[in-house]
Amino acid sequence: MPTPTQRRAGRKRGTSPALGRAELAAEFLKRNRNYRAEHAQMQKRIARGTVARDTAEAAFARRWGLSFCGCAG
Repeated sequence: MPTPTQRRAGRKRGTSPALGRAELAAEFLKRNRNYRAEHAQMQKRIARGTVARDTAEAAFARRWGLSFCGCAG
């Protein structure tokens, strides 16, 4: 397993297998049972029409500390 110094050096060369902050956060959330359950619950509420999509997604993002850049990609 590479040491933190080796990961930093590899990242500079563009060869590191280490995840960046965003990728690590996404992996954490993807594996978090509470996050997945709350996301599914939010989707059900949106589908039933009990909450507007924008409102639900904004509240969900605030609760989980999510932020997204305004860029398309």
